[in-house]
Amino acid sequence: MKKIILAVAAFAALSGSAFAQQASQAYVGAGIGQGHVNTDCTGVSDCKNNDTGYKLYGGYKFTPNIAAEVSYFDFGKAKASGGGATAEMRGTGVGVGVAFLGDFAPQWSGVARVGIASNRMKLSTTPNVGLDGSESSTNAYFGLGVGYEVTKGLKLTADVDFSRGKFQGEKGDLRLVTVGLNYGF
Repeated sequence: MKKIILAVAAFAALSGSAFAQQASQAYVGAGIGQGHVNTDCTGVSDCKNNDTGYKLYGGYKFTPNIAAEVSYFDFGKAKASGGGATAEMRGTGVGVGVAFLGDFAPQWSGVARVGIASNRMKLSTTPNVGLDGSESSTNAYFGLGVGYEVTKGLKLTADVDFSRGKFQGEKGDLRLVTVGLNYGF
């Protein structure tokens, strides 16, 4: 994990200094869609791993094809119930990374993202059985997306983002599929 963090930081620093003379562009975006928090539902009568999730992000293009980004992810929650008890596991994260951007047709573009995220997993139970709590962990994340330019500077986007979370030693996959808007200025 330390090697990934160092590689992303080195790449972002080199990109910023090597391309500082070129035109740059900032952008912001938001998306909403379906989040997935992978949890073990063994022995539970009712289990749902998908929920509404969203993301907010901002970036700065150092070249037309490379940007640094900061993101906030809400992966939604998983909910399990049975025997009069309910448990909810929510996944959120804050990430920094590099976005590789490219146009592949008039008005159409693509993006690949890679970075690190501090993901937080929070467990809530009803009635409280003493397991409630939260735990943060640092994990890699990556994502893919497409964009359609509606007007100059405004894109309609569709993205999928992946990461992992950890709670009490158990690891689980986090996924977020969104549609949204991206505005460059």
